Amino acid sequence: MSAVALVAAPSAHAARPLALGFFDGVYSADAGERDPWLDRTVAVSASIVRVDIGWPAANTPTRPPNFDARNPADPNYDFRRADASVVAASARGLQILASFTGAPRWAEGAGRPASVTPGTWKPSPQALEDYGAALARRYSGSFPDPARPGQMLPKVKAFQVWNEPNLNVYLNPQWKGRRAESPRLYRRMLTAFNRGVKSVSSAPLVVSAGTGPFGDPRPGGNRVMPARFVREMLCLRRRSRGRLRTSRCPQPARFDILAHHPYSVGQPRRKALNADDVSIPDIGKLTRLLRFAERTRRALPRKRHRMWVTETSYDSRPPDPDGVPEATHARRLEEAFYLLWRQRVDTITWFQVRDQAPVPSFAATNQSGVFFRDGRPKLAATAFRFPLVAERSGRTRLRVWGRSPQSGRVTIERLRAGSWRALRSVQVSRNGTFLIRVRRATTRDRLRARVGRETSLTWSAR
Repeated sequence: MSAVALVAAPSAHAARPLALGFFDGVYSADAGERDPWLDRTVAVSASIVRVDIGWPAANTPTRPPNFDARNPADPNYDFRRADASVVAASARGLQILASFTGAPRWAEGAGRPASVTPGTWKPSPQALEDYGAALARRYSGSFPDPARPGQMLPKVKAFQVWNEPNLNVYLNPQWKGRRAESPRLYRRMLTAFNRGVKSVSSAPLVVSAGTGPFGDPRPGGNRVMPARFVREMLCLRRRSRGRLRTSRCPQPARFDILAHHPYSVGQPRRKALNADDVSIPDIGKLTRLLRFAERTRRALPRKRHRMWVTETSYDSRPPDPDGVPEATHARRLEEAFYLLWRQRVDTITWFQVRDQAPVPSFAATNQSGVFFRDGRPKLAATAFRFPLVAERSGRTRLRVWGRSPQSGRVTIERLRAGSWRALRSVQVSRNGTFLIRVRRATTRDRLRARVGRETSLTWSAR
């Protein structure tokens, strides 16, 4: 098979953008621990970080007297840690998705059972609306930074209210008899928070909580399957043969972006077994609901809502003895990015940038970072910075996708007789994606991408 001329043909072009970043608790740590990991985050060409800023209001049994919850300067708030994280990430050119989970005691509903995790019981929509207004004011780009006199706090790109609300670890109650209760609760929470944010400015994006990938197949458990959760949050019902119809909805959900956490059991192309569970290749289950809700005014405002993945990952071996080998870990990261991009996800935050310490055990923690805990890069660090995936497109063609860490001409190369030979190239901007179809190539070929002096990992389409 001869090499193809180096031209940017119709089958070689820049493609839809994809923002990549991380979600990691280290971004909320003290500066000595946080800052080196922010530097490594930038080094692997991330463009966004999800930062857990919490709900830093007084955690008292009753609402503090004279508390102006819409005023971010009220003394019942303590934003010092959140401010430091936002300033540090913004100073490195990173966009920020500020997220939080858990209500102060005074903002929970009455009658929380002793068995229920504090902060998860029927959070008050009004309290969330007030907090949304406070966040939008504080991180508008024009609010004075108390720690840096004369300077303003940075602008935050997006706010995400809650985490995995279809799981009882984060939101309760999940069920009321055989009826899923958490979708109704969360719709009120999301819409109220959105109302608070947008009362200050239309600029910040409001992102729904990323739903957990799996739920219980029968009513009354600890989880609601994510597709069912989103369907009922959007006031939709499933009829026979999978057809959708609307249900009564006095206050439809208002938000800008729908988020999900699509973990897969096994390799990234493996679909979830249950119809209402959503793994990496199943995002279409959610976007179908979203588009129907847009058409029927069950997802407001009236526009096309984007789809984000705010958490997904695999653990690697080493260090986790039950993780996948390091090379497989890197390949799965790349393939997950490609499969999600192909399903029109435009932003992904990988969980995590570094491995967690195995305390109390590997099984109870996550070793999914692209760096080992001591700062050494895994193969996944290169895969994250310069992902490349090739898959069959016909008998003698491959479809090659990637994301370039720098502006320039990306060249796809093939290994032949011990040397790398150029196939096709395309001009791409920094962090831009590309899609190239390579003729006279097979799944036996080993490929890589090059831009400037950087090369991706080698990919064999198999």
